[in-house]
Amino acid sequence: MVQSLSTEQIKTKFSSNSSNLSAKDIQKNRLEYFKKNSDLIIGDIIFNDKDRAFLIKKSILMNRAQIIVKYDEIQTFTPIFLGGQIKKHHGITRALVGGALAGPIGALIGAGTGGKEWESINRLGIEIYLKDNRIIKYDLISNETKINSLIGKNSFDQYNHLSAKLESILSNQTSTSVEITSQIDEIRKYKELLDEGIISQKEFNEKKKELLNL
Repeated sequence: MVQSLSTEQIKTKFSSNSSNLSAKDIQKNRLEYFKKNSDLIIGDIIFNDKDRAFLIKKSILMNRAQIIVKYDEIQTFTPIFLGGQIKKHHGITRALVGGALAGPIGALIGAGTGGKEWESINRLGIEIYLKDNRIIKYDLISNETKINSLIGKNSFDQYNHLSAKLESILSNQTSTSVEITSQIDEIRKYKELLDEGIISQKEFNEKKKELLNL
């Protein structure tokens, strides 16, 4: 069973003997660690599936500090969408805006524009809700951008990849939770067999280790 690092272990991985390192150097080392162990990079977010964590790069432009989040800290996420100028003539429709975004969230945004035809977008991003009630806001677009521009198209593409990755993480969390519950139920059944004298303590211990992947 692969052991992943906890959030604090990741944060302090470079802190031993770091009394002579500045906060900037420590953040640089963490960034290099995530780059070296990255499975997916989307914009300023680096995903590390081995340690089941992602790092969001520091951004002075976005007024954002470096952030590290473990996958199992994620509760859910929602889109950030703020339309810009409305197109007066036929052209870019709400179907295009909504359709450019992934899945039901994209459909929701498209329907939520109220029939307006957007020529530009003022803000696009994702809010990630954590289980400790923190909210992480990650902007892909933070000022008015033409939807059909290169930046606009790239931002929609990044949004789609990011939402797909987060959906995958949440889906795996659910699967893992079901698997753990199933393992616990199996252990309880074997404990009953042990209590009834049907199996030995040794057999119970071996089965328990097998179920827990120890």
